[in-house]
This record gives sequence, C-alpha cells and structure tokens, in this order.
Amino acid sequence: MKGKVAVLTGAGGGIGSAIADMLFSLGCRLVLMGRNEAKLKQTAKGRECLILPGDLCDDAYIQNTIDKTVKAYGGIDYLINNAGVAQAGPFEDVSMEDYDRVMNTNVRAPFLMCKTALPHLMKSSCATIINIASVTAHQGYALQSVYAASKHALLGFSKALSKEYYEKGVRVHVISPGAVFTDMVKISRPDLTGVGMLLPEDIAETVSYLIKMRDSAAVIDEIQLHRETKEPFMF
Repeated sequence: MKGKVAVLTGAGGGIGSAIADMLFSLGCRLVLMGRNEAKLKQTAKGRECLILPGDLCDDAYIQNTIDKTVKAYGGIDYLINNAGVAQAGPFEDVSMEDYDRVMNTNVRAPFLMCKTALPHLMKSSCATIINIASVTAHQGYALQSVYAASKHALLGFSKALSKEYYEKGVRVHVISPGAVFTDMVKISRPDLTGVGMLLPEDIAETVSYLIKMRDSAAVIDEIQLHRETKEPFMF
C-alpha cells in the first residue's frame, strides 16, 4: 500500500483523524478534506499530504479536489467517504434547512465524490471506495429521522454502485458502526457516556482491514460494528 493515493473526507474529525493516522502508517499518500483547515493541519501533524479545506456541499470544491489530487499524485486508489453531520430532535421540529444540511452532506456529497473520482479510480489496480454509514442505515431511532434517512440512502447507493462497478475493478464497501465516541455522537445521543463505546481507532482498523483485503478473492460488502454493551446481532 506504500505510495497508494487515498482521498479522505471529514479528515478533521475524530474518526477522520484516526483513519488518516492509519493510512499514513501504511505509507499512503493522503488528500485530507474537511471544512476546518486548522483541524486538517492537526490531523496531518506535519506529515506530507494535500490539505484541501472546503465545503462538501460545494460542487466546485469536490471537482477541484479531485483535479488537484490527480495533478499532484497522478491518480486515486482509495476513496473514503467519512464526512457526516448529525441531527437529533423531534420530527415536528426538523426544518427543511436541517433536512438539506444532513442530506447534502451525508448523501449528496458522497454521491458526487464517487461520481467525480470514479474515472480515476478505474485506472487503479486496487480501486476501493469505503462509505462510512451507521447502524441507522439498518434501524431507525427515535429523534433521528433525517439522519436515519440519510444513512439508509447512503447504504442503498453503495449497494447499487458496487453492483455496477465490481466487474470494472472497483470495490465498494460500507462500514456501519454503532455509536462511536466522538463530538458528533454527543449531539445525536447525549444519553451515551462513552462507557463501552466504539472508538475512532476501531473504525480506522476496520478501514485498514478492508484495504488489506483488496488483493484477496474474498470480498466483504459491509462490516457492522456495535459497542460491547449491546447484545450481539441487535445493534
């Protein structure tokens, strides 16, 4: 994996930072995407990479990032759509602004990232797309109507994309974790205290596993993770 090019969205957050650390350790060349340049620089820790801050809801930002990636590194091998925003609250209080913010970030942005990167990914011998979904892609939770809708949509999109491109050499995977102890989960699940919860490093290790399995004939479509305090197979 040394020298492979990985594009990572949401690189300034807790999960994104952990994934970046793992990819750096594998010798990948990274492109860090996120809204906060200062946080992206914290993730980089002075290591050589492309730091490209911007808003994923801006189509031009996505196109410019892919263009700059290919110009700098010659191609793309891995795309990890990690960025996401949370929503919590009674359904009747959800505004259309809330809806647009969540759906644009959690669904439209990964859709456009894939669409823009695919022509370059198909030139790679190890083309891999990893979309970070959620337990809410399978199970609805009260007070998370828009968030659950967005993750269901992301999973459905990933299933369709994987079927369309697997014969073209592109593997599409989904990671669906339960609650990970990050700033975002503190918004969507303020009742959780962090005890027994998943950590960002757990998601990073799962990404690593999928990338390392790329050369295998075994294909893993989705990995579901839950915290140890949850009953098995129940999320």
